[in-house]
Amino acid sequence: MIREFFYLQKSDRKVILVLLGIIVVALGVIFVTGEEENLSNVLTPSDTLKSEKKRDTTRYFRERTKTVYVRTKVIYRDTAFRRAAPHRYAASDSAAPVYPVKIGKGEFVVLNTADTAALKTIPGIGPYFARKIVSYGQRLGGYVSVDQLDEIEGFPLDAKEYLVVENARPEKLNVNHLSLSELKRHPYINYFQAKAITDYRRLHGPIRSLDDLRLSRDFPPEAIARLAPYVTY
Repeated sequence: MIREFFYLQKSDRKVILVLLGIIVVALGVIFVTGEEENLSNVLTPSDTLKSEKKRDTTRYFRERTKTVYVRTKVIYRDTAFRRAAPHRYAASDSAAPVYPVKIGKGEFVVLNTADTAALKTIPGIGPYFARKIVSYGQRLGGYVSVDQLDEIEGFPLDAKEYLVVENARPEKLNVNHLSLSELKRHPYINYFQAKAITDYRRLHGPIRSLDDLRLSRDFPPEAIARLAPYVTY
């Protein structure tokens, strides 16, 4: 067959050689590609170490997530139990927060002597309004009526039925001795009313009754009635 190859024309021999060359190149490419694929499928020691580290990291974060979830669930369940039965739980754990027991119908808290802890036992009263009640009472010089709580913005009116005023002895303001700045510190005396008092003293002498101020437009009858329990002469 090789002998016959040399009997072919020169042009034919070139064509055959070119085809053979193409076939050899194609076989070489196929061989090299197959070797690379085989090599890519073989894990080196470093690849194995990286894979193990990745699996360990994934397992670590999965376990941490599970632990956090379990702890959160336990804390939530523990908090819910404390809220449902605070005193029963506190009996077995002195560090547990104690939630105040609310009083019921027919029970009362004395307004002028109650502290914030006592006030928080009233239904509808929490820490915020307990502080407001005490603070406003101090500014007034003491409550003379439960209805004065209406003057606290947003106060829950249903809570008034659990409060009483007993033996009210409010602090008195001497309207003949106090300065303008001292007078207007009281919640029931604004700047213009304080100025009307000092102007009256300057022009007419000591005030003997709040009725002396009734001609002032700053002292309508309701303002005089509201301030009366808190003044002396």
